[in-house]
Amino acid sequence: MLFYDLVNARGAHFSPNSWRARLALLHKGLAFEVRDVLFGDIPGINAGGDKLTIPTLSHQGRLVTDSWAIVQYLDATFPDTPRLIPAGAEGHVLKFFQYWAQTTLHAGIARLILKDLHDSLDPADQAYFRASREKQYKATLEEVQAGREERVDAFRKSLQPLRLALGHGPYICGEQPGYADYLAFGAFMWARVSSPFALLAEDDVVHAWRERCLDLYGGAGRQERAA
Repeated sequence: MLFYDLVNARGAHFSPNSWRARLALLHKGLAFEVRDVLFGDIPGINAGGDKLTIPTLSHQGRLVTDSWAIVQYLDATFPDTPRLIPAGAEGHVLKFFQYWAQTTLHAGIARLILKDLHDSLDPADQAYFRASREKQYKATLEEVQAGREERVDAFRKSLQPLRLALGHGPYICGEQPGYADYLAFGAFMWARVSSPFALLAEDDVVHAWRERCLDLYGGAGRQERAA
């Protein structure tokens, strides 16, 4: 089983979508090999075939791309391992939580670390990243990140749903971590390996939860060197 993942200039894995899929693999106790790629390498993973994204999983001659598709594949292919997406309505709720993570966590974090993220990338990826993100934001990376010290409090306030969830146990999923934890944690790993900017106050329960997640599965998160 091969897991294709993005790396920056320091060889650190920074993709938030990859982190949630990586922890899903660890959650199920599956053995896998990580294949490091840059943005420019992605088209070559499946040259001449369907367009892929990161993360992509290669297993028994099949390529599975997109973190949600990977998790669905893992549940279907390895039914005797702990499930990641519950059957029925709970699975739809989890999908909704993924949308919240993408629109609140990813979007909020991006506006605080975008220039730092660019600077952390391999030089071969920087021109592509700058051009694509400046087109997306209709502003320079420097303009997007400017004033973050004054804006970070608004981001911290947006995390109130996480604080409420963590009032019922050490993890979003309760006493044990689950895929909802991995969805949110991936965003914070993205920031941790890409930027030294402090997103969380140390007395925040979300900060304590992130520290617990860093220790999961033999400290898989801590093994990636922080920026």
